[in-house]
Amino acid sequence: MTEEVIAKEIKNEILVNNFKRYFDTLEDSCQEPFKNSSWRKAQLLYNSLNYTNRENLQEFVKMIMIETTSEILSFVDGIATFKDQQYPFELMCDGKKVSGSLQEYLLMDIEDNGFI
Repeated sequence: MTEEVIAKEIKNEILVNNFKRYFDTLEDSCQEPFKNSSWRKAQLLYNSLNYTNRENLQEFVKMIMIETTSEILSFVDGIATFKDQQYPFELMCDGKKVSGSLQEYLLMDIEDNGFI
């Protein structure tokens, strides 16, 4: 797999699919309350919002998901390191280094093709 393909897969599997799952679950759960307290709190918040504010919440969650994933990839790419980390991380696939530009490819794909 190339870095570009990996970045697209990360976007689709982690960002897009989870985002859809979260909000589809909230949309479909209007009838019966969640048993999990965290989901229940999210359900109560979501149900209290009008259509416009639901869209605003979705945009905010997208922003958080993109920034968090991008920040993690900056460490995987070796752009950022943790305190006292002597060597940058390297992601390998089939014995070949596939990190260094994952964050860049992810952000370029989102900029070129949107989030969803």
